[in-house]
Amino acid sequence: MPATLGHIGIQYLATKACLPKADVKWILAGCVVPDVPWILQRAAIGVTGASSVELRLYLIAQSTLLVTVILCACLALFSRTFWSAFAVLAIGAVLHLGLDAMQTKWANGVVLLAPLRWDLSNFGLFWPEDWSTHALYALSVAVGIWIWIKEPRSGKDLLLPGGWRAAAAALLLLAYAGLPVFMKDGARAADLHFAATLQDVENRAGKPIEFDRSRLDIRPDGARLHVWTGEEFRLSAPSPLRGDVASIRGRFETSTTIRVAEVHIHPSGIRNIASYIALLMIILWWGLCITDRLRI
Repeated sequence: MPATLGHIGIQYLATKACLPKADVKWILAGCVVPDVPWILQRAAIGVTGASSVELRLYLIAQSTLLVTVILCACLALFSRTFWSAFAVLAIGAVLHLGLDAMQTKWANGVVLLAPLRWDLSNFGLFWPEDWSTHALYALSVAVGIWIWIKEPRSGKDLLLPGGWRAAAAALLLLAYAGLPVFMKDGARAADLHFAATLQDVENRAGKPIEFDRSRLDIRPDGARLHVWTGEEFRLSAPSPLRGDVASIRGRFETSTTIRVAEVHIHPSGIRNIASYIALLMIILWWGLCITDRLRI
């Protein structure tokens, strides 16, 4: 998926085209909402006792369109104009996931129709480091400057839910956290992110495998790939591997060795920096809007 910075420009323009009066703070929130599970992933790994595979299956289910829209509804209850905020957030979620589906990510993609279907949508139109991604970054920087100069920062619609709103928000948050527990077996059955293959350690040999953006460790005795399960795999490749971050496609020779068929090397650091810049802008904007609301 593109870094958060890649979403701001195109989602702002597309949302404004559909809803010219859309509040910018909710547009910016829609750029982040689908990524909430992945943003919290690192913290969750350290505080939960769940295995890395079970956690990954949970996060896949939580990042589906259905569950994301539930979070959109929960957040919209913090606005006096619920339907307006919800529409902006829901449009943002659809745009975000649609854009994610365009980028090439082996063993990855977006799930739009769960729990009815667990197909991964991945059109593979461009890599994270292709010119298309950098064009999205440039657009977002330009739009971000425009937003900061021209758009009003208002928190007048914000409220702390009480009564039925508080109850509804609590129920929706419970559904957002709890529904993926019951949905993750669908992700497992579809072997999304090759989670089921990785979980079945004794029967890996001979099975195809893919990894997206994993850390590559080049050693004198050969290359190793450090993956999201916490495991380290020896790579058997037809030519020497170079780089720090790689996506690979291949097949298990043994439970700990992968014969590489295709490899794509990624520049390290650029994507993370782009996300941090965008998240900082969104947090600052929301901070100013909340400050505006507290002054009323």
